[in-house]
Amino acid sequence: MSLRKRTFAAVRWTTAGTVLKSLLQFAQVAVLARILSPEDYGLMAMVTVVLSFAGLFADFGVNSAYIQRRDVSQKERSSLYWFNVSLSALLMIVVMLVSPLIALFFGDSRLTPLLFFAATTFTIGALGVQVRMNAEKELQFRPVIVVEVFAAVIGFGVALATAMAGKGVYALVYGSISAALASTVLLWVFLARGWRPMFRLKFEDVRSFLRFGGALVASNLVNQISMTMDLFLGGKLLTAAQLGLYSVPRNLTLQIQNAVNPIITRIAFPLIAEVQHDVARVRLIYLQTLNMTSSTNAPIYVGTAFFADEVVVALLGAGWERSGSILQILALWGAFRSTGNPVGSLLLGMGRADLSLKWNIGMLFVVAPLLWFGSTFGPEGIAWSLFGLMVVLFVPGWFVLVRPLCKAGLKEYSIAALRPICIAMVAFGVAYGVVSPLDDPLARLAAGGAFGALSYLALSFLFNRQWVSSMYELLRRI
Repeated sequence: MSLRKRTFAAVRWTTAGTVLKSLLQFAQVAVLARILSPEDYGLMAMVTVVLSFAGLFADFGVNSAYIQRRDVSQKERSSLYWFNVSLSALLMIVVMLVSPLIALFFGDSRLTPLLFFAATTFTIGALGVQVRMNAEKELQFRPVIVVEVFAAVIGFGVALATAMAGKGVYALVYGSISAALASTVLLWVFLARGWRPMFRLKFEDVRSFLRFGGALVASNLVNQISMTMDLFLGGKLLTAAQLGLYSVPRNLTLQIQNAVNPIITRIAFPLIAEVQHDVARVRLIYLQTLNMTSSTNAPIYVGTAFFADEVVVALLGAGWERSGSILQILALWGAFRSTGNPVGSLLLGMGRADLSLKWNIGMLFVVAPLLWFGSTFGPEGIAWSLFGLMVVLFVPGWFVLVRPLCKAGLKEYSIAALRPICIAMVAFGVAYGVVSPLDDPLARLAAGGAFGALSYLALSFLFNRQWVSSMYELLRRI
């Protein structure tokens, strides 16, 4: 199968899987938010931020290095597998041991048992992750997506059952553990294709991968500090209930991006790695990736910003009203953040994790004081700080990260990233004005969403036809 055909096949399956998983995630939030309290979600936000930091060291970047490297021997692959499992098991033990100290830092003893249970997902996930990465390296996304969807269904089912049984925040933890366990089992059943790792763990097999992986981990660590600084400060300065009111719209915003961007960026990484020595093709792939992600994200984020209060009523119900204004700001933040996300595929595909590390170190000195200042104004202040920072970093991000690697000019970069946002602002601005006389919030959301989406498609046909043509070709091949 040609590279083009493999790419479209991968896009089709990642699209289908991402849509299904996103529907499950939104359904889980909509259902569990009516059973659990904002305080439960605030506690889980603290657990998540700790695990996200620890998870950066789970494989020390060797799995990404495995995809980036074109030729890997069976001996190297086996050593990489056991290195990943061993490191993840060690990480699990460390988190369990320091969980009382983490609980002391946040001032909430309830975090100790929560972290103890949640940390088991490191080892459970490590047992199957390389099997999945090998399939993605070969652009074989169909079985990967099937496994991910089934694991998500199982995790949702367990979370719902335990929440209804009155387990509170533990329902979210048990759901995560169940999804990780189901994913690992299904990966080995359907994707291993008879492969079994040799009982081999030698440093010389892993060493060359660690050079790339080490830079990647360092970059991700610094980036994670910047990206979760809001939750750290929120956990320290806000109550658990206030943090829950902020963290849930924050997670919804990121879920939109996680639902859209991986459809393209997950495939762009191995694609760029395959043509990394041809700068012209790399530039074309990157700009198309940027245009696709921005064009698909823009109407969702901008529409959410215009109808934030209605979205909160529909998804979260009573008791979450304050989250509406926070979601509105964070949706705008997400729209701009989504334009920067594809650069990760460019950096990894070109093997330049070192450049990413330098950028993220510089950003850390900007993000920390800005978010500290924003946190003094409560959850809304943190949200405004995130949005303002993302707007300011748009041009510097191009100059430092994009231009040196693929030679894309600022004009073509800006058109690919910002034109869809401008189109969406016009489309949903008109839609908001048209449906504003309606009294029922759900009716406003449904009518405004439909009118805005149709207007966005019509305007895109006139001013962003490349995206419309790409979407048409993709749908035609399904």
